[in-house]
Amino acid sequence: MASRMLVNGKVVLERIIMADTYTKRLQGLLGRKGLDEREGMMILPCNSIHTYRMKFPIDVLFVDRDNVVVKVLRDFKPGRMGPLVFKSHFVMEAEAGVFKDVNVGDKLEFK
Repeated sequence: MASRMLVNGKVVLERIIMADTYTKRLQGLLGRKGLDEREGMMILPCNSIHTYRMKFPIDVLFVDRDNVVVKVLRDFKPGRMGPLVFKSHFVMEAEAGVFKDVNVGDKLEFK
């Protein structure tokens, strides 16, 4: 799997944590006190998230099978349930503010 995520040719994440099994998806970012500035988590497959029992706000990208962003949640606070995004194949999560320049329609590239 790729270790970096780029948007419009710019590196946005330097390290991607994979949550691609039932157990890893269930755990997600729960129990963490935060992430490094250029670190994020890919949850695959995923079309809905929650932040119950989390300790920090996150930015969330819902991404389709073509790696195109279909929904963005910025500064998503702990203790909330996110929307169900039917077009989403996977989700990218990072500390709030990391995805400030990423918008719906942007295509993600992984290297």
